[in-house]
Amino acid sequence: MKIYLVLFLCLGTLVRPAWAQQLPRSISGKVIDAASHQPLSAANITVHKTGIGTISNEAGEFRLQVPAGFQKDTLRISCLGYAVQYLPVAQMTTDAMIALEATGIQLKEVAVGIRDPLKLLQQAVKKIPGNYLTNPYLLKGFYRAVTKKDQEYLELSEAVFNIYGEGYGSAASNQLYLEGMRAVKDEAASHGVEWGLKPNNLFEFDVVNSMTGNGMFGAATWRKYVFALTGIINYKGQPAYEITFDQREDVKESLYKGRFYIDEASLAFLKVEYALSPKGLPYARYGDMVTRSLLKMLGMDIKRLKETVAVEYNKVGNRWVLSNAVNYSDINIHSKNRGYNFTSHTKVDYIITNVDTAATGQGIAGQKIKSDKLIEFHTLPPDTAFWRNNTIQLADFDAATVFATLRARNEAANLKKQWQIRTRKMKWTPIERIDSLLSFYHQHQQFNGTALIRDNQGNSYVKHYGYANKEQQKSADSLTQYRIGSLSKSFTAIIILQLVEEGKLHLNDEVKKILPGYAHGEVTIEQLLTHQSGIPNYTSNNEYVFSILHQPFSLDELVTRFCSDSLDFIPGTRFQYSNSGYVVLARVIEVICHQPFPRVLTERIFMPVGMRHTYAGSRDTTVAGQPAAGYIDNAPEPAYYTNNTLGAGGIVSTAEDLLRWNNALATHTLLPQRRLEEMWQQHALYPDWDAGYGYGWMIDLGQFDASTEANRIIYHPGTDMGFYTMFARQAGKAGVVILLNNTGDFPRFDLTDMIFTTLNEAP
Repeated sequence: MKIYLVLFLCLGTLVRPAWAQQLPRSISGKVIDAASHQPLSAANITVHKTGIGTISNEAGEFRLQVPAGFQKDTLRISCLGYAVQYLPVAQMTTDAMIALEATGIQLKEVAVGIRDPLKLLQQAVKKIPGNYLTNPYLLKGFYRAVTKKDQEYLELSEAVFNIYGEGYGSAASNQLYLEGMRAVKDEAASHGVEWGLKPNNLFEFDVVNSMTGNGMFGAATWRKYVFALTGIINYKGQPAYEITFDQREDVKESLYKGRFYIDEASLAFLKVEYALSPKGLPYARYGDMVTRSLLKMLGMDIKRLKETVAVEYNKVGNRWVLSNAVNYSDINIHSKNRGYNFTSHTKVDYIITNVDTAATGQGIAGQKIKSDKLIEFHTLPPDTAFWRNNTIQLADFDAATVFATLRARNEAANLKKQWQIRTRKMKWTPIERIDSLLSFYHQHQQFNGTALIRDNQGNSYVKHYGYANKEQQKSADSLTQYRIGSLSKSFTAIIILQLVEEGKLHLNDEVKKILPGYAHGEVTIEQLLTHQSGIPNYTSNNEYVFSILHQPFSLDELVTRFCSDSLDFIPGTRFQYSNSGYVVLARVIEVICHQPFPRVLTERIFMPVGMRHTYAGSRDTTVAGQPAAGYIDNAPEPAYYTNNTLGAGGIVSTAEDLLRWNNALATHTLLPQRRLEEMWQQHALYPDWDAGYGYGWMIDLGQFDASTEANRIIYHPGTDMGFYTMFARQAGKAGVVILLNNTGDFPRFDLTDMIFTTLNEAP
């Protein structure tokens, strides 16, 4: 289960293009109190009236890259409670010491004008279109997210990116393009929890945008708050209204308390601070009802304990825009099944370092990231110079040491390295080495199930490790059946190609030819096979997942209810892994064959191949065998209707049946050679796994050391609740690796690679 601790920052308008091609000027230094010489944190250092800037860390330190076109401009250094200072960029050095004079906040009463805080807020919201950027813009940004447990670091991530937006008030969604990302977490201490940021979360935290709609500070929520106008303060050299707010006593939900600082002259928002209100803390919940239900099913409980956010705005040209933000979040994570209970503390520093208002949305640097995907899952590790040449907020700690420490912890826990060191001098046969490897991982609770290995001479080895059913103390054996998850896609692809071979279907056929009422009838069969349809993945939608866990659906219903959302992109223009596409393919097969999909699988593959212990969907009592029980975090997985994944998953099989299937492919029992070559040919790039994607198969491009240009490893992993699978074969060789596990995730890529390496090293 993933934890998203999120913060947003944005910046706005500029009177000239922001990033130039010439070398930038690097400025660094420290901001201090002129009297005490103590460092000043959260001081803004900006090129005056532009979007170029950064903020100081807790030690008062900063670093700023000023593009060549702005080196005759002026720096503006400001901090709440201090006089603003202006310094020529050209006179700045790499070790500047900037001393600010304290002025105090100088709170005074409102003598004239609007005294009602709610009316003042309403006026400020009405002026948002005139105060904020409404034209297209491109923002260059940076964030650092740090998560700790007590004083122990759990995760650290840093990102540099560009954000393209159509302007405030636009219905179009912002887009994030990632230029650089480095992230590492302590895999063992994190217990599988992910902390991170999504582009969507970042966009939603633009407080000004939320005020014009139904966001958390939108006008519709104001009736739930009590506001107070405390007076006018000197906010970094500008008179500003200070309005405090807190949720009403009678509101039985978790809301916020905080304050707004609003410019007296323009009524632009200068800063917004908010935190979870103590009044609503008893009602604080993590996620929506569906997410909490899924967590409960997994035996997990997550509680929000603390959240504070401070978002600051800056005047760029004649408009006010967001400048920087900081977010602190504390959550408690408890798992009854795995026996852990700890509180994580996360801090996110987020700044926008440059702004371009001449942006057209074309030719933007970086990898475009889907709005609902964790940015941390898209690691782009640039060299050290990249981070040195980009403006970032300097860390309050030695970030390089933390990165190195976390990597070292993971390396120390790396079973692959431990096993290689222990067995380096052992004189074993290949099978003895493989058995030792699997036994070692089983002893460390990293593999539980059945392994079937065939060497390059055609000799097979099969062994079972651990229990198929813990409650019944039943060990895995040759009749133990495992759900194989997404490996089922390879079976679906084979039937599609059989129908093509029989002339009943063409790869370039549009789906509407077979399913005339389908919402995305223009998508082709080949686009479905290669995950290039643009149909959103229905198993990534928590509400859909909740439904398919609790209610059975026919394939027709699945396609209509869960696989018909608006396309994520124009079909054929991108790759995006989607279970939905293969569900649609299963329905196509049903319509052409005039039979339920499980029956088609049985008649076209299982029976001809001799897979006597294999079936699809709900338990088939006519098929001999004993289904294994699945486990997540050492507890039985929640029961669900496996028919709801047919086409994309849903097949139940044994290791020996899967080897029979492989043999049938090798002997052209299921498809002729030319169709096999077509199926195993790369038709799309799957960058997340450094692989090509054929028709229902992945073709290794660098994930496995044992894979070569001449002998690519062709494979497909599978995941289905507590069941994790790996089926891999090597082109031009007889070697096959089948790993079936019923206790959750395991290092299937490492194990597969080491097994193939052992097979290939054998004389």
